[in-house]
Amino acid sequence: METEFNLNLVVITSHDYMFFASRDYGAVAYPSDIVGNYALMYAVNRGTSGVTRVASGTTPYYDEDMVKMNTYATPGAPTEQFPYQGTGTTSANGGRWLLRETRIGSKTIPSWDAASISRITWNSIGETLLDIMTRDRLNLPKVGAYFKHAPLRSFYFYTIGKDIPQVIRLGKKHTSVRCSVFPLKPKLAFGTFRPTCPVNTIDLPEQTRILQGSILTIPPSPVIVDAELDGAHLSAVDSHGYIHRVPIPDRAKYLRVFGSERQETIHG
Repeated sequence: METEFNLNLVVITSHDYMFFASRDYGAVAYPSDIVGNYALMYAVNRGTSGVTRVASGTTPYYDEDMVKMNTYATPGAPTEQFPYQGTGTTSANGGRWLLRETRIGSKTIPSWDAASISRITWNSIGETLLDIMTRDRLNLPKVGAYFKHAPLRSFYFYTIGKDIPQVIRLGKKHTSVRCSVFPLKPKLAFGTFRPTCPVNTIDLPEQTRILQGSILTIPPSPVIVDAELDGAHLSAVDSHGYIHRVPIPDRAKYLRVFGSERQETIHG
């Protein structure tokens, strides 16, 4: 009996400037092109009991939260970076179809320019500066800049598990993001493969080997792009004839995503 998986390709479009700090240079913060999958999982699992918090301080709760997630999400990448590859037997005639899936309300428009990173400056006055300014009658604001993804920027990622909301909030300012979901019909496969998405290294089970790839330092864990892995994965072909390959995450870390029978099928 073949195991069924609820695998979806998701295209998200930001409806405002979207910011998350991947690199900090003093008072300047810059986002990566890759959206971390922990941020995506918190966003798509927003209704999960015990995961959503109003405030949690500076200490993350990844270890205790991941086992509660009902839906797993891979790291996200810009839609123009999707590695288009046909099956060889199916005519892949959809062009670069993900680029045409930017959604604004009920309308679909062409994707935004890939280089749409905007520099937005800020200034603020802390208590220490305020004391100095009051004492010495000086004007000493703290000045910095955020680089942000412009509105209508689109990314893609995959989800395994339960269905996700049509609109999520993502980034430091909880930007509203539209989700377009494309169901796939995957098959469980084993062996060497090239994922069609970035890979969070600490999500991989021990049985999966990393053969090659480029490592990006994106908090809170390294992410591999252009990877080649050996292990359990899901393989699917979309309606345009393009291949999708997604590594199976660690079953012990994501208990609710896979049932016990399915875990034995994957790793047994």
